[in-house]
Amino acid sequence: MSDSMKSLAPMLVVFSALMGLMYLGFDRVLAHRNNPNLEVATGVDAPTRVVLKRNPAGRYMAPGTINGQPVTFLIDTGADNVAVPARIARRVGLTELAPILVNTAGGVVKAYDTEIERMMLGGIQLNYVEGSINPSMTGDYVLLGMSFLRHVDFSKRGDELIIEPPSTY
Repeated sequence: MSDSMKSLAPMLVVFSALMGLMYLGFDRVLAHRNNPNLEVATGVDAPTRVVLKRNPAGRYMAPGTINGQPVTFLIDTGADNVAVPARIARRVGLTELAPILVNTAGGVVKAYDTEIERMMLGGIQLNYVEGSINPSMTGDYVLLGMSFLRHVDFSKRGDELIIEPPSTY
């Protein structure tokens, strides 16, 4: 290696390290922009009142769990059930039950009924929630539909969606 190349080696190492850090930082900024609720705590010690901020696309996303495994929920009040992509369903241990046809934005597709043993959003836990496993879903998120949402109170205030256990009268 020539002397000029030897003198450039430390600069190249520093430059490469800086580029790597910038990439990781930029990736985190994009992830937080898509889901401004990444810091929402989920678990038995988490608050049962969940306040979500809307992302730039107007969607509400939040971290949660299915059967103790981390997932990202996309809140969808227009979905009848919790809809889980097949890839995620396998990871969280869901079982395909009866085949069904479901209406999606892309048309009618074949899916499978399933029962979700345990779901958590913030400190809200529901057991034995109806769901569907949809092999045609390709996203990295679970649609949190009305089979979950009908058991909680939710309201929208400005750019926030508030989800909490039902109030008792």
